[in-house]
Amino acid sequence: MIAEEMVNLGEKKSAIRENFEYGRQRMEQIGKEKVFDFSLGNPNVPAPAGVRRAMEKLLNQKDDVELFGYTPAQGIFETRKAIADNLNFRFGTSFRPDNFYITCGAASGIRIITQALTVPGDEYIIFAPYFPEYKVFVEAAGGKFVEVKTRQEDFQIDFSALEQAITEKTKAVLLNSPNNPSGVIISEENIIRLAALLNKRSAFYFFFCASSFDSSRDSIMW
Repeated sequence: MIAEEMVNLGEKKSAIRENFEYGRQRMEQIGKEKVFDFSLGNPNVPAPAGVRRAMEKLLNQKDDVELFGYTPAQGIFETRKAIADNLNFRFGTSFRPDNFYITCGAASGIRIITQALTVPGDEYIIFAPYFPEYKVFVEAAGGKFVEVKTRQEDFQIDFSALEQAITEKTKAVLLNSPNNPSGVIISEENIIRLAALLNKRSAFYFFFCASSFDSSRDSIMW
């Protein structure tokens, strides 16, 4: 016996993977230099030279046992401190190393977060178009996936559609910028507007839920 849900997922072909395989076949037929593969979001430009130098330095100077062994669950302290220091320097924030957990890529981070936060009935809003795996992460955690289309002319946030989608069950809004697959960067103006909207709606639903919870009394809970 195996999970029927996983069987169903496995039988559905991934359009992204199909396109990737088609691109690979075409490279063999007409040459790699004639095919531009955008299927999996792989970069088509090299990493900065500093990345290679840092990797070479680690390989040449670090002990193999330390370099290839397990790290603490939260991630190496020096790495978390470097991230905190960098963000604090650039943005005037006050992050500490303990504010960060290091994961093997963004996908695993999102998967862990949704699994940790989701309780039955929670809804996650995502702006379409989006990376298909987001839906898998949310639904695997037991949440409901709510799509909100972006503006057709520029793929920026459609705030009218977003406001209609937010309910008391909304757990989070997933914002992917630069967007996969459109490549659009959400404008600073829209990020500020989104933050203000979410703060406003969060305060409203907190007040509403607290009031409903204490409805048997004459006073209102704050």
